[in-house]
Amino acid sequence: MKHLGLLGLLGGGAIALTASLPAYAAATEVTDVRVNSTNDGGMELVLETSSGERPQVFTVNRGNTLVADLVNTQLNLSDGNGFLQNNPAPGISAVMVSQLDSNSVRVSITGETGTPVSQVNQTDNSIVFDVGNGPALAESDDDITFEQPSSRETQVAQNPDPLQVDDGDVLIPDPNVVIDGVQVQPSQVGAPPARPRAIAPPVGDIAVATTDISPEPINLGTNEIVPRLVLRDAPVRDVLSLLGRAAGLNVAFLTSGQGANNAGGGTGPEGTADNEPRISLDIENEPVQNVFNYVLRISGLQASLEGRTIFVGQTLPNESRNLLMRTIRLNQVDVTSALNFLVALGAETAVSRERLITSVNAVSVATAAEGSTGPAVTQTQTTTENRIEVQRVEYTDSNPILRGLQVTGDERTNTLTLTGPGRLIDIATSQLTTIDIRRRQVAVNVRVIDVNLLETDRQNTSFSFGLGRTDFINSGGVGVINFGERTPVSVIGNVVTGGQNLGIADNFLAQLSASVREGNAKILTDPTLVVQEGQTAQVQLTQDVITNFERTVDEGDGENDDGGGGTVTVTTETEPAGLILQVAVDRIDDNGFISLSVAPSISAPYDEETVEFNGDEFTVTLLSERRLTSGLIRVRDGQTLILSGIIRDEDRIDVTKVPILGDIPILGALFRSSRRDNVRQELIVILTPQILDDSDQSVFGYRYTPSRDAQELLNR
Repeated sequence: MKHLGLLGLLGGGAIALTASLPAYAAATEVTDVRVNSTNDGGMELVLETSSGERPQVFTVNRGNTLVADLVNTQLNLSDGNGFLQNNPAPGISAVMVSQLDSNSVRVSITGETGTPVSQVNQTDNSIVFDVGNGPALAESDDDITFEQPSSRETQVAQNPDPLQVDDGDVLIPDPNVVIDGVQVQPSQVGAPPARPRAIAPPVGDIAVATTDISPEPINLGTNEIVPRLVLRDAPVRDVLSLLGRAAGLNVAFLTSGQGANNAGGGTGPEGTADNEPRISLDIENEPVQNVFNYVLRISGLQASLEGRTIFVGQTLPNESRNLLMRTIRLNQVDVTSALNFLVALGAETAVSRERLITSVNAVSVATAAEGSTGPAVTQTQTTTENRIEVQRVEYTDSNPILRGLQVTGDERTNTLTLTGPGRLIDIATSQLTTIDIRRRQVAVNVRVIDVNLLETDRQNTSFSFGLGRTDFINSGGVGVINFGERTPVSVIGNVVTGGQNLGIADNFLAQLSASVREGNAKILTDPTLVVQEGQTAQVQLTQDVITNFERTVDEGDGENDDGGGGTVTVTTETEPAGLILQVAVDRIDDNGFISLSVAPSISAPYDEETVEFNGDEFTVTLLSERRLTSGLIRVRDGQTLILSGIIRDEDRIDVTKVPILGDIPILGALFRSSRRDNVRQELIVILTPQILDDSDQSVFGYRYTPSRDAQELLNR
């Protein structure tokens, strides 16, 4: 489903349009209508709904009747296509619910002596009209501050006719203005109702990858069950030895302070039994293998099974651990980002980098005449150094998952080498696969059109556009926002209830195309740019012109034109004149939305000035520039973004007259002539992005069939 999109600025901003007509959303069905009495003498009119989104409700007072229209709603009652109940509550003469048209439902509540006062409350499955007994309120004009004047009731269109476009070249027709001499009363517009609840922005689907990080257990190869085991503050070494004997395996325990470089055992305090970890157990009917792994986990010890012997210790030597080494060559992500990512997960890394080191030495120079020391002379020397940088992170309240994994990166080959237990290597590889994804690319078709507004019927920036369920009209400085699936109405009244879909995007583009065919508009450029996510592309069709000059005089022995010594140097400054269009793609998400910014700029020479300086004449060019920066805009894949309102308006009057005679009042008009040039141009940028499919099944760029002329050009 495609909708018209509002993305940008008014009078010089961005409009997002789709080339196809938007489709209506599923209408909300009203399945039941009932009337409930309230304790204060009023009533509640409850409309039960079963499907669809919450409809828009527009209310207006007509005499003693409160009329409410529910847009994009259909009646689906079991006992008929309408509901009518007379005298449902004191002060209420009738309540009627009927189908207004194929896509609207009307609710009419008629009071006996005045207009009923109602409050509308919507939930997910119902619409409730809380009607109070309000004749007294309706009879007093002083108490009603939000009631609309009766003279404006004729402007309210409950079911307006579709907007008829008489002239295909005019996007929004000019209104018929009738001067009748009647003084216009100031409009009394109340504040719009507040939202019933806070609504968060929409959230699309999020790609999720799950990795199992549970520790790898030690397989003892036994099904022995521990019937009952109760221990209090027992040394972990003794507990593991007991469980190992129950499984028929040997246990070699490495105490603190021992290792590959201290195989003789600990002789200090750390090697004593008093500092060994202790544990308390209360186990019943649990497999020996599970209990053994439980003790390892809560004590933080490492274990490795080799044959029938289990090596246990705080940090085991590499010779007694089951270690693996895996080399990964990354495709998209750079090695520095990958290393930082793994380090944040607990890995330890060392990066080899080449650095330029500049050494500056100050050498004192002694003068031979007086034996004193002169000013120091600096000597600069640049050398290249290979440096190994170690990175490790320490957390305060958590234990890193990849602690014990060693990662080495090489920037030249963009390669990572992982060393550690097989389980940690598998986890790290899974995470690297998740982040080493291709950056998406988008093909952006950019069409820049220069429209002569003096030769077109559209003399102002009247346009119509929308975003999703919201449409907007700007005509002659008056703006109307319409909520719902329908296009804004043709008449701006008190209440906007919607009209028919008019295909405004097609009308706008058709008018623009007709202006190009008639010669009233000119296409300046029409390229298609392929831009990667996070990159910027630029189209520049310019020519350098001289806009300034700088004259400098260098001191010397010669004599310049001014009679002084030195050399005169004149430096010119140039600026590009023409079209510059910059498109920056910030992000392309997984739901088909593209966040980009566009900055069109067009400049043209409009005058030249000659500057005389010391007998030399220099000519500089004055540029007229039109520039727009959209900021970050989000559009959908295939949606068209239109930037308009970049208008150049120039009015110049040239008067030629005979000296003295042309200044004579009245008769002087016979001796002078005037010429008025009026230029009014608008720059329109039409931008359509399309996300490229970079998957293995994509055939983009492989099925191009060139025309005969293109094939001849390729064969040259």
